[in-house]
Amino acid sequence: MLTLLVVNSVRLSQESLLNQAQVRYTELDTLFNAALAAPLAQRDYATLHEILAESEHQDGIVYAVLVDSSGLIVASSGWEKGRAPPTSMAATKFSHARTDQFDTSTQIMLAGQKYGTLYYGVSTRFLSEARTHLVQQSILIAGVEILLSTLLLAGLGYWLTRHLASLTRASDAFAQGRLEIRLPMRSNDEVGALTRAFNSMADAIAGQIGALTASTAQLHEEQARLIALLHAMKLGILFADTDNRIIYYNPAFQHIWRQPAGLSLHGKSPAEAIAQAGCMLADPNQLVSLMATPADSPEEHPATEIRLSDGRLLTRLSHPVYDATKKFIGHLWMFEDVTQEQQTAQQLVYLAERDSLTGLFNRHRLHEEMEKLLAEAERTGTQGALLFFDLDEFKYINDTFGHYAGDATLIRIATELSTLIRRNEVLSRLGGDEFALLIPQISDLKQAEDLAERVVQAIARLPLIFEEQHLRVTISLGIALYPQHGTSIEELIAHADTAMYQAKSCGKNTWQVYRPELDMGKEMVARLTWNERLSHAFEKNLFRLHFQGVYHTADRTLSHLEALVRMIDEEKPGELVMPALFIPIAEKSGKILELDRWVVNEAVTVLARHLKLRALAINLSGRSLADPSLPGYIQDALVRHGVDPHRLLIEITETSAIGDLHDAGRFIEALHLTGCATCLDDFGTGFSSFAYLKYLKVDTLKIDGLFIRDLTSDHDNQLFVKSIADVARGMGKITVAEFVEDEATLELLNRFGVDLVQGYFLDRPIADHPALQG
Repeated sequence: MLTLLVVNSVRLSQESLLNQAQVRYTELDTLFNAALAAPLAQRDYATLHEILAESEHQDGIVYAVLVDSSGLIVASSGWEKGRAPPTSMAATKFSHARTDQFDTSTQIMLAGQKYGTLYYGVSTRFLSEARTHLVQQSILIAGVEILLSTLLLAGLGYWLTRHLASLTRASDAFAQGRLEIRLPMRSNDEVGALTRAFNSMADAIAGQIGALTASTAQLHEEQARLIALLHAMKLGILFADTDNRIIYYNPAFQHIWRQPAGLSLHGKSPAEAIAQAGCMLADPNQLVSLMATPADSPEEHPATEIRLSDGRLLTRLSHPVYDATKKFIGHLWMFEDVTQEQQTAQQLVYLAERDSLTGLFNRHRLHEEMEKLLAEAERTGTQGALLFFDLDEFKYINDTFGHYAGDATLIRIATELSTLIRRNEVLSRLGGDEFALLIPQISDLKQAEDLAERVVQAIARLPLIFEEQHLRVTISLGIALYPQHGTSIEELIAHADTAMYQAKSCGKNTWQVYRPELDMGKEMVARLTWNERLSHAFEKNLFRLHFQGVYHTADRTLSHLEALVRMIDEEKPGELVMPALFIPIAEKSGKILELDRWVVNEAVTVLARHLKLRALAINLSGRSLADPSLPGYIQDALVRHGVDPHRLLIEITETSAIGDLHDAGRFIEALHLTGCATCLDDFGTGFSSFAYLKYLKVDTLKIDGLFIRDLTSDHDNQLFVKSIADVARGMGKITVAEFVEDEATLELLNRFGVDLVQGYFLDRPIADHPALQG
């Protein structure tokens, strides 16, 4: 821009000078004409020479030649003598001059008459010098302006960018990891705003990097824990990407497939990995279908069983895996060796329907088979028979020779009977010394009678020797036929049980077919009536719980409550039926199992409603010891009501426990797994009570009231109770004494070291116990 301004200025100045020069030399023409016209007309050549000589030294005239009208030089100045006069010198524009002089001519006129022509040259050096001087000044001015502009721009640039270098250095340092660097605020202009933005950005990035670093550390920790977890898992884990290539596998996978630890599977397909297994598939063709899932298929496939040639059973699960953007990235394969679990499941199924001591079917399986029999008989019109029997005087064997002898007897009888029955006949042990034999599709009564006779005779001939003593065991057996003696399970069981007691009344060691005419005695009528009353009580919800306190012997403060079941007597409003009247009938009919579950549910409900109540004890029948599902039912009730299992104390009688020590031990262990405490009720009634304490892992011993009622006057009872307290204390068990009726008994028990007491002296069982009022 400055160059254009200089050039234009020079051009305008030059044109102005030229115009002025043109005007000046136009004036010279006029002056020359005025000065030379008269002398030329008068032919005054000397004057002409003087005028021309004088003009040569003024106004920049280089030469002047005056020619008259005939073309002769009449005067000159600055022109060589003898030189011909200039020719063809027409007046030209002064602006066209390109040399140091300007040649022109003018006519000398006077009174309108031409007398001659003046040729002269004018020096144009002043124009060149003026132009040169003007250009030099313009260039100088432009240079000064450029210099000043450069300095100004440099100063302005420095002033504007004086902090940008700091920003640049700070940015480079920040990029190299110096996250702590910050810049001071020196101005409030745009650079200051940029500095402020840089500091804010640095704070944000530093915070994010710090958070990212922490997250990365946590991620590494999580990854380490995950890898440790995957390495510790017994599940074989295999991850394959969408190209069906293995990305990850854990040691359990190689262990399950019996692969060397150093073998690398990365980059191989799952089929190749399994093909390199150290064990073979039972069906080699299964490998193709096993890995048929497309690698790029996000579908989830159900579990697949894999049987190996070494007898093991594996399960395989395939799950699609997605990343955070829901993009499918591969499959997760999980392999588990379930051989032991399958065996355990089969064993649990076996135990659920088998008696653990004898291996015979249990009561639950008998009910299932009876349901099948009734359904088949109703459809086809066939008959069936149910045989009930128990051992005569079995309690004598237990009390005399111990429970091992009793168990051996039951096992020997079960083995002997198993050889007498056919494939379609069902032999079961109902608990204790009670057995049942179900015969489906009999042709007539004689078939059942023949089998009953063989059973009775086989047991009677069975040789038993205990402690070098030969024993003879007999049974009493009852027969009930379908449909003659009952069309329901309850009726058949009740009538077969009645027939068994009819056989006992006939002298034992015999069998008896159910005879209704012999079942009309008061006892039998009462039993049948009670069965009906129990069913009615369940339908009408006539059972109630009463509560009696159990107290600390030392300070007589309340420890917990015991729940005792009662039944409302509809025939006598306002009166309650005591358990001694209906519990034996419920046990014989099997309704005791339903009653036990009712007691469990009611007790747990009471605990859930009264949070301040420390604990509640309930009594379960010996028949429930053979129910493998009852501990699970108790646990479900506790979880459903949100009750701490330690607040529920389960009491079982010693008699029922030693009747089937295996069932009792298994039942107690299952209760401990739920978290419930256990108590052995009526302790001391058995002949060898102390001997089996190490097999029954109960927490509490409740001393039988037989030893407490006359404790103050019976020295033997005192010795026995003190021994129980000492042994229990040594084994870390709590002792409870029931039937405490007076102060003297309570003091004596305190002196013996019995932990807890209960009885009418302290309080009686009532529905609204004070401990439940809070």
